[in-house]
Amino acid sequence: MSNSFHLSFVVPNLRLAQTFYVDVLACKKGRDTGDWIDIIFFGHQLTLHQESESMPAQAIDHFGVILEKAEWLSVLDKVKTAQTPFALEPKSATNEDKSESGKFVIKDPANNLIEFKFYQKSPVDMVEQTPEPA
Repeated sequence: MSNSFHLSFVVPNLRLAQTFYVDVLACKKGRDTGDWIDIIFFGHQLTLHQESESMPAQAIDHFGVILEKAEWLSVLDKVKTAQTPFALEPKSATNEDKSESGKFVIKDPANNLIEFKFYQKSPVDMVEQTPEPA
């Protein structure tokens, strides 16, 4: 089993959110109770709850996923085809170490910001190593 994350949040329109995640981003739908659904978000679990009087929707500052470049480009193409507006236009850069990275940010129908990134080098490889004590 991988180390997947779980994120749960409330949306104003559950079916509109489902359409976005499933049809635009090509995520898979998991369990569906009618009041909440699981979305398999690039190997991770989002649980989207329908807004109610006791659970108001509040937009999340942002969350996202790090993809391989080919998958990043595929998602970018899907987003463009669906004419989803960008909160941050797609950009890629050559880093100091000559590796490439890229990102873009979109909003889901509940105004949650979603960031999509790719790195030529794994972010794990970029963590500064602390020497072991002698």
